[in-house]
Amino acid sequence: MDRIYTTYDICLSFSPADLFIVEAEQTAYVSEYGGNVVMGCKFNAKPSDPQNSLKVTWHWRTSSQYLEVIQLSSTMEQSTSPRYQDRAKMLLNELKHGWAKLQVLLSDLKINDSGTYECLVQTEKGTDYKTITLSVKAPFKSISKHVEKSANGDKVLLTCESEGYPESPVMWMDGHSWKRADDATTTTTPDHLIKITSRIQVSSSEKNNYTCNFTRDGHSATFHIPDDIPTPPGTNGAVIVVFSLCLILTVVAVIIYRHRKGN
Repeated sequence: MDRIYTTYDICLSFSPADLFIVEAEQTAYVSEYGGNVVMGCKFNAKPSDPQNSLKVTWHWRTSSQYLEVIQLSSTMEQSTSPRYQDRAKMLLNELKHGWAKLQVLLSDLKINDSGTYECLVQTEKGTDYKTITLSVKAPFKSISKHVEKSANGDKVLLTCESEGYPESPVMWMDGHSWKRADDATTTTTPDHLIKITSRIQVSSSEKNNYTCNFTRDGHSATFHIPDDIPTPPGTNGAVIVVFSLCLILTVVAVIIYRHRKGN
């Protein structure tokens, strides 16, 4: 009975505040390709001497990889992976306020920076960690357009091309509520972006507007047919020559007419 009472007494005297706990400020972040993100974790027991007893390590991990991103030891920052060289930085401004807060800044984000990050904190009070998920996306903002006329001239091939991540469906629409989901071709760039090329063939003589819409992000580009159909090389020059000849002949004819009338 005494033993049971002693165990019960220990349980009553135990306080959750005695635990060393690391918490994540957010469990998930979504950031844009080429941008920055600040991910934070905090712990509830400030070390008595941070320069001697605090060690913080951020890892990036997948099912097959476990990579050290940056480590703080004795208040010195050290990037230990070439992949994050000059892109990872530990922010220590709030280390001494209340809950000790540690943030890692990742800049110039890449698509393959996406994944699970682990904030591991070690002090004389204990060791704990939390995981944070980062998703890096790239909207299909910049859309290049191309118009190519068919050999017989009655059709034009409209092409939309853009890079982003993740992959997006492409929907074509015209000015009369006609819609078509086109089977686009995709390739992957060295930066792990997805290049999408989508094409449709339409009439070259019918006046209409055609819009390619990258539906995941809502970005689009519009073709105005026949206004956007390129003029064949040399056509403008020929028109200018013909117009000039006509103008010269008109002037000559007027001069001859006035000369004869004067006589």
